Parts: sequence; structure tokens; C-alpha cells
Amino acid sequence: MKKDTLSLVARTDRMAPVELTKAQVKGWVRVVFWGLRVYIVVMIVLVAIGFARGQI
Repeated sequence: MKKDTLSLVARTDRMAPVELTKAQVKGWVRVVFWGLRVYIVVMIVLVAIGFARGQI
């Protein structure tokens, strides 16, 4: 078991950092994300109104 662990640690050349790129969001996925943002803002406003009136 110890030999396997050492062999994994010894292979650090495969662990080189890879440059990440941002995924392009297109089409209906973009619409869904904007809808989610609007929903979150509306919910925050409703919660703020509820706390301001003293109701939960």
C-alpha cells in the first residue's frame, strides 16, 4: 500500500496547472440565468417588505 502512495506522489509532472477558459453561455441557458437573477431580486424585496412590516 505504501508503494502505491509513493508512486502517486512521484507522478507530479501530470499535475501541471491547466489554463481554464470561461464557458460561453448562449441561448435559453442565458434566459434561464437572467430569470433566476430576477427571481432572487424579487424574493429579496419581498423578504425586506415582510421584515419592515414586522411579519415573517
